[in-house]
Amino acid sequence: MTQEVLILSSFLIPLLGAIVCVFFQSSRYSGKIAAGSCLLTFVFLSISLFPFLSDFKNVILLPLGLRCEKLQALFLLLTSLVVTLALMQSDIYFEKELKQENTNQKHIAWFYFFSLLFLLSMMFVFVCDNLGALWISIEATSLLSAGLVYFSRSKHAVEATWKYLIICSVGIAFALLGTIFIFSSSQYGAIEGGSLYASQLKAVSENLQPLLLKLGFIFCLVGYGTKAGVFPLHSWLPDAHSEAPAPASAMLSASLLNCALYAIYRILDLTTNSACGKSCHEVCLWAGVITVIAAALFLVKQHGLKRLWAYSSIENVGLMMVAIGFGSAPIFFLQALNHSIVKVSLFCTAGNIIQLFGTKEISHINGLLRRSPLDAVLLLAGAMAVTGTPPFGTFISEWMLLSLSFERRYILVAVLIFIALTIAFVAVSYHVGRTLVGGKIELLSDTVSIKNSVIPSLLILASVALCFLIRPDILGVLK
Repeated sequence: MTQEVLILSSFLIPLLGAIVCVFFQSSRYSGKIAAGSCLLTFVFLSISLFPFLSDFKNVILLPLGLRCEKLQALFLLLTSLVVTLALMQSDIYFEKELKQENTNQKHIAWFYFFSLLFLLSMMFVFVCDNLGALWISIEATSLLSAGLVYFSRSKHAVEATWKYLIICSVGIAFALLGTIFIFSSSQYGAIEGGSLYASQLKAVSENLQPLLLKLGFIFCLVGYGTKAGVFPLHSWLPDAHSEAPAPASAMLSASLLNCALYAIYRILDLTTNSACGKSCHEVCLWAGVITVIAAALFLVKQHGLKRLWAYSSIENVGLMMVAIGFGSAPIFFLQALNHSIVKVSLFCTAGNIIQLFGTKEISHINGLLRRSPLDAVLLLAGAMAVTGTPPFGTFISEWMLLSLSFERRYILVAVLIFIALTIAFVAVSYHVGRTLVGGKIELLSDTVSIKNSVIPSLLILASVALCFLIRPDILGVLK
């Protein structure tokens, strides 16, 4: 099988898996079918993309105007891996939900149906060369992931779903207008008749009409920034992540946000060699700094365990925005990789803890170290990892980002980020510390299963490994 055929086959697997899950609505095998489909997708992508990442070929051209470069290949692998691990954990998570009669098998089957189509839409985000198709793919991720937020059908879930859809739909409308401006910028002598293909636009970026291109970038930044949770467009994110089941929260945080940030990176990349390139990069850079600071301050006073990690995601979005503003694809991907791995572990561990205590409120979760030592260790390790503490991979990516800020002589950026990271570390440490110790509390169940913590444990170990294995020269493939 050729490389192109394997890649295209990997796009068919989630679609077929979703169809099968609909036919197995009353069966407990739907979770294994979904996880198996995702695993097969990851295997197909790995077989086809690992050789590509190690050779001198810079792009894989696919039918229908699809295109895969090395950054896109890495994000495809990361996204498929994240969803695979989240769905493997889902099977264990929903098994306990069924025992506690918190859900039914039909709702679970639909969860897997939406999860697989959600994966498919995210995969398309990374291979769309056409900016119009990119916009459609981003919109599809919103519509399909809404089914995951709505899972519990509760009053709060309905409210979070509508808030998510309305805010993101308004944002995506701005992105559409920005896409139109970018198309218009190419009609002034750059490309006869204009174009929406990013590869063509980048090749003639110096000839694009600067004012229209800058307007296009700003509108796309607002639109896709809403999807990514950039401050002050973030208000949907804590509610959606809090109300979705823990495995869905893991996918939303560890893969969906990467899609929106990649779209911003893709648009900003078009401006690099244009007359408005420097100002566009500055806007993106400072939007990231403000987001990191705002998220750190929000972390100080949080009451829900999953909302805590949702605001932590916003903080990491800010860090990735700074990397994008600097035009550093290696640091952008490395931060995304480390954050995704840790955040899947944290949300899965949070799901275990919420099932154990029967509440999301941090004030009602205490004595975890005594009740479930393994979950306590994983929660503490995840908290250290997500705040950039050594020996976890996030320490390396954040250190590289601060070093780059000093290297580019953005001293104020480095100082503000360092202060924000310190605030976030103290706030997260305080909240997590409250859960580890404390008085006695009556539990819904005294059963603590080790299998619930296998995937979170492996991900924490992977984060430690990344701290020692990833070096700046390894990421030279993206330069």
